[in-house]
Amino acid sequence: MPSNRTHIGIIADILDTASQYGSERGAPVTHLIRRANVPHRRLSSIVSDLKASGLLHEVPDSKYLTTEKGREFLKNYTQFRDFAEGFGLKI
Repeated sequence: MPSNRTHIGIIADILDTASQYGSERGAPVTHLIRRANVPHRRLSSIVSDLKASGLLHEVPDSKYLTTEKGREFLKNYTQFRDFAEGFGLKI
């Protein structure tokens, strides 16, 4: 994981982590914090934004799932990141 990630990179890490937990279980907050490598306060703010945008859905016990819209965002982000890196750019 790069040490100087962008905000969008952190969002991608959160969505990717939440998408790895199947369609019902959801990713616990501790796993999101660990994977995104951000403090709880910052994670809470980002998660609120992602929920409001419809990219992340909260399930019982404060666990999170990536929505279909979130998976589409992640797919497009990954394609663009790979495209940019092909030209030697880091995003």
